[in-house]
Amino acid sequence: MTVTTETDSGPEHGERTHPEGLFEQHFAARFTADALTTLRERFRDEHIVPLRGFCPPELLRPLQEEAFGIMDEHGVARKFSFDITDGTPRQMTTVGQPVIKDHGPLIHATYFSPAVKELLGQVVGEEVFTCPYAGEHYVISRLGKSGDTHGWHWDDYTYGFILVLQAPDYRDGGFVQAVPHTSWDKQNPDVHGALLKSQVRSYAFEAGDAYVVKTDTTMHRVYPIRGETTRTIVNMTWANGADLTREITHETNDVLFGGVGE
Repeated sequence: MTVTTETDSGPEHGERTHPEGLFEQHFAARFTADALTTLRERFRDEHIVPLRGFCPPELLRPLQEEAFGIMDEHGVARKFSFDITDGTPRQMTTVGQPVIKDHGPLIHATYFSPAVKELLGQVVGEEVFTCPYAGEHYVISRLGKSGDTHGWHWDDYTYGFILVLQAPDYRDGGFVQAVPHTSWDKQNPDVHGALLKSQVRSYAFEAGDAYVVKTDTTMHRVYPIRGETTRTIVNMTWANGADLTREITHETNDVLFGGVGE
């Protein structure tokens, strides 16, 4: 199936892909009222929930090709440890929002999709809003070398939505771990204390899956990969109403992904 495009003032060459109809049809069939009730209850308890088979099959390959092409051409290798998250490591290749906005019409359209916004609001149990800081709208990250990881951390805004485009077998790492009902004190981060206070849950994903995390109260990481394998995801940040009235900083995003411009 061909994904239609139309011209506007958005991404490069004036073309933006509009997969809205595919999202609407797919979500109506896959995320029924009963399914949404189950997802909402699970999210309330665990602060993270998988959305298995989130991506419409017709969109998966085009999204993969777009993201992989952007990563191959524009990806920047990063290796840091952040005091602000208790010295946890980040070892990955990343592409930030400005590059994706110029070269990723499908990713852009996914973030600004009314159907996606509505689905996320139904899962988390409240209205979600476009992140006020453009640098966190969407970023791409890839773990592609043995030892690559996105270490334990929290995020600044309330909700993270992660679209999985490439994932290793769980035996090779790359699965997600989360510690719900924790909090981030940037002046005195305590990863080990959070691990001792709450249960660690682990989640493996396949290409086309997605997951939603309440990232301000859920310490989370991607388990280090090993061997010859790759994990590629698009991370999208969403705010709740309270976020819109708070002063929020973006230290780790700016270092890892370049913020709104290097």
